Amino acid sequence: MKFSIRNYTRLARAVTTQDVPVYAHFGVTHRCNLTCKMCGIWRYGNAKEELSIEEVSEVAQRMKRLGVVQVSLGGGEPFARDDLADLVHCFVKEGLNTRVLTNGIGIDKAQLDRMLDEGVRNFSISLDSLYPERFDYICEYEGAWDEAVQTMIHIGRRLHGVRGALPTINCVVSNLNLEELPDIVRFAKDIGFAVSFLPIELLDTEKDGVQNWEARFIRHRPEMGLHSQDSADQVQVRVDRAYNQIIRMKKEGWPILNSTKYLEASRQYLKTGRFPAEGCDAGKLYFSISPNGQFTICHRTKHQYVSFLDPGFEEYFRSAAYERTRLMEAGSCEGCMRACWIDTSAMFRHLEGFFETAQLSLKQRAYDKPTWEKVQRWKRMEPISIVPDLAPAK
Repeated sequence: MKFSIRNYTRLARAVTTQDVPVYAHFGVTHRCNLTCKMCGIWRYGNAKEELSIEEVSEVAQRMKRLGVVQVSLGGGEPFARDDLADLVHCFVKEGLNTRVLTNGIGIDKAQLDRMLDEGVRNFSISLDSLYPERFDYICEYEGAWDEAVQTMIHIGRRLHGVRGALPTINCVVSNLNLEELPDIVRFAKDIGFAVSFLPIELLDTEKDGVQNWEARFIRHRPEMGLHSQDSADQVQVRVDRAYNQIIRMKKEGWPILNSTKYLEASRQYLKTGRFPAEGCDAGKLYFSISPNGQFTICHRTKHQYVSFLDPGFEEYFRSAAYERTRLMEAGSCEGCMRACWIDTSAMFRHLEGFFETAQLSLKQRAYDKPTWEKVQRWKRMEPISIVPDLAPAK
């Protein structure tokens, strides 16, 4: 689905006034078919809490009235819902630019094709390594790499030559794949995808009501953390080497979805553990909705506002009482590196990032249709040490 004149108008208003919630994340389910090492959201899966299609339709209509331009449908794994295509239709028919986040594994191709037929052009598929053995280890699922890449090929072939299409690889940056980042960018370009990098969360505590999905589990998965085995100097060298390359590639026009400002902030975060000082605009430019319809300013916060489906929600959202609560909660959050929040804030506070992303979205990229044979050239089968040896305890 291409951006309409209406959506561009709303984006322009967001740039000038910064008071329109242009982006929303809707976690359609907490269920997932994987138990990835850096994630624990699958532990909270419960189909009984999920909204019906009728309720989802009301969510989509309400988003439209509030001014939302783009909605990301995530999870968990969205394809865990057998009515996902009907759910996606609710947002497409309201004219919202709809993005589906998936691991691409074990998905229903019939549902996927229905979405493609309806005009969905934005899919984000997880891939954290070009080494199948390493990626399968991260996902705790044998054959994960092959299945995810087959889904990419299917989407890439369907969207080949379609203007406005932006299929994306979503890559979580960790100790295991830091040296692979430039090659993952090259792989993405070769098959007609963009790539978005998200640094693994390094926090190991819960503070001021902020819940950190990844941090809860990285304590038990020390091989994922950069500081688990290397000295501070070693970490800085490794991070600088990787990020210097991908920042240069970004400036050269390679299809990296993150803004340059976000990549710079990610580099500093991975080296020091410090979040960007600017904070974010959670609950103002964007917000999050849980599978049961609960509204929060972002999907890392515990504070529960009224349900998004509450009859008085829209009035509440525009009230001074909501703004006071939002400011208090956003001010008490020590931060995160979620690209959907931090990068959105950066794009609207600094127009350079906005134009970078817009240029990538609008650019017609030349590439051949992806094939299994082409993908095989990137598939790394040489023996590797999946998990580096941890430094001995002192």
